[in-house]
Amino acid sequence: MGRVERMENVSVQQHSGAVAPRTRATPAGPKVPPPLAAAERVSAGTAPSVPTPALVAPELERDEPGTQAIRRVLRQQVKKALDALERTPLSDEAVHSARKDLRRARATLRLLREALGRRIYSRENASLRDIARPLSRMRDGKVLSDQLETLLQRGGTAARAWPLEALRRELKREHHAARRQLLRNRDGLQLQVDVLRHVYERSARWRVGYHSWSILGAGLRHVYARGRKHLTLAAARRSSENLHEWRKQTKYLWHQLQLLRPLWPGLIGELADQAHKLADYLGDDHDLAVLRQRLIDHGDLVPSRAARSALIALIDQRRTELEDKAFVLGERIYEERAPAFAERIGRYWRDWHRAQVKN
Repeated sequence: MGRVERMENVSVQQHSGAVAPRTRATPAGPKVPPPLAAAERVSAGTAPSVPTPALVAPELERDEPGTQAIRRVLRQQVKKALDALERTPLSDEAVHSARKDLRRARATLRLLREALGRRIYSRENASLRDIARPLSRMRDGKVLSDQLETLLQRGGTAARAWPLEALRRELKREHHAARRQLLRNRDGLQLQVDVLRHVYERSARWRVGYHSWSILGAGLRHVYARGRKHLTLAAARRSSENLHEWRKQTKYLWHQLQLLRPLWPGLIGELADQAHKLADYLGDDHDLAVLRQRLIDHGDLVPSRAARSALIALIDQRRTELEDKAFVLGERIYEERAPAFAERIGRYWRDWHRAQVKN
């Protein structure tokens, strides 16, 4: 079975709820690289065109130079985060929206890495990262509470009967405390808003040129290569740190593929969806790792030693399930070498622009 067929099978298996382990057996016939196979089907007219999903609004425009388009999109993302944080009163939903837009902006920024140069890229990436940190702390307590309840539902009646009232109260207290600290510290929040506004204003003056895939492809290749590297490291040692780093790179890849989806909505859209699913597996695993460490560091939150041990065992069991799913899916997503992957998406980029010329 060729790699294109295996990629199509990912979608079928995911919708059916089961993902078959990937075999490493060498196929009997010669391998046809996915870019060539896909290009031949398109040029022969045998690949049906797939309309852009109604809920996905393409942000790229064919007649706009690549680096200019990516900068425009990034500025839109930063402006959305800025608008959310300037709402009065500031709600949980606005904070969550700003976090998501800042994460997308950091992924988009990585596509401009080569155009901006190391100094400017590092400065802007650090600014966006530092603005998002206090917003993330507000999320953590609620996420841990949600993960705990989901885990207990999976554990059945016996798990729901464990004496965990003190743990629940502490997680809720942490969430409310982080929320109060963010919302009541108006001076600190205003400082974050000011820093973000400076990023937005500076971005209008970035000298990104009028480049195309030579720049954007380098940014995509770098993110894909780092994700592939951290997959290898996590497979060799399933530490929380390795898995978390892999998750971060997968999220960047997911957001970049979302942005590039108009090039071939069916194919790239499917790949983006799979990267999203992988990020979710790794995100849930990370949250459970944090919850597990909390139980170890603060055993008094679950005074019953039997209940504490049983909860940790349930966490470990669920983490193993999530990680196993992540590695099966991750090996498919990161099967290609980074240069080949970037070149394949580059072909779709060039075909997309050639379609504009023909029209």
